Amino acid sequence: MKKLLQSLFILLFIATSAIAQNRTITGTVTSKEDGLPIPGVSVKVKGTNVGVSTGTNGKFSLSVPSSSSTLEISSLGYVPVSIKIDANSNYNISLEGEPHSL
Repeated sequence: MKKLLQSLFILLFIATSAIAQNRTITGTVTSKEDGLPIPGVSVKVKGTNVGVSTGTNGKFSLSVPSSSSTLEISSLGYVPVSIKIDANSNYNISLEGEPHSL
């Protein structure tokens, strides 16, 4: 009986850690007009407080929970974009300039 309980406990521990896996998503954010990278763009996981900003080369790397489904990308002077997270782990995102920005 004691061995059975130990085995069940170990199995439960492994199953719990397998469910709570995070994955890393990387990508580059560029301008749709000229194709140049955009620094300082906010990349967030919708419904959480997980997020990063792009570097000077427009690149980002973000560890997201496996249950996450959408990325929200926004920056001043650009139209915000929402991207569905799928099996892909590398995203190239183009932002369009906001037509009414100053």
